[in-house]
Amino acid sequence: MMAKWYGDDVLRDLTEKGYVVDHMNNDHMDCRISNLEFLKHNRNVAKGQYLDKEAKQMRYRLAVSLFKDFSTGCYQITIGCNDHIVAKDSVGQERHINTIKILCNCDYLLVVLDAEAILTEYEAAGKFSIANLHCCDKRIEEAIDMKLTDEEKNQAFVIRDGVPYMVIGNGKNFLNSINYEKGWLPPGK
Repeated sequence: MMAKWYGDDVLRDLTEKGYVVDHMNNDHMDCRISNLEFLKHNRNVAKGQYLDKEAKQMRYRLAVSLFKDFSTGCYQITIGCNDHIVAKDSVGQERHINTIKILCNCDYLLVVLDAEAILTEYEAAGKFSIANLHCCDKRIEEAIDMKLTDEEKNQAFVIRDGVPYMVIGNGKNFLNSINYEKGWLPPGK
């Protein structure tokens, strides 16, 4: 797959320099180009020993995924908030968060380290900061503020005006992965 997209010469050159093909989501059967990237062998082993394992263990709290948009060359870290995540907006008002998408226009290794930092901070403190990451843009989707009855709180889905909504946080449903936004470019590009 990598030879198809990058060419045999690039694949051979990077392989000779010690790079391997990393499956960003650690699913070796998922060979979409958005899931593949070159990474030094030792870094790939380290990613497998920490990020891939931690992301799997913490998925029921934060569903952290990595993607590369081949059309832009940028990476995205997407976060599905299965825990109740609250952020403060620019005027200090609390916002309940559903998903966070972080755009990175840097080396893939830095994206891996940022994803590790998110999981490490969240596990240690129950929160994380985007401010110190190597991101150039972010998109935050607020959760829909919906009053639920006691019965609805224990259901997998509720319907309002004919629209189904998934209930998260009751142990019945969780976000497994949030897909990336194709074509998202850094500001000013």
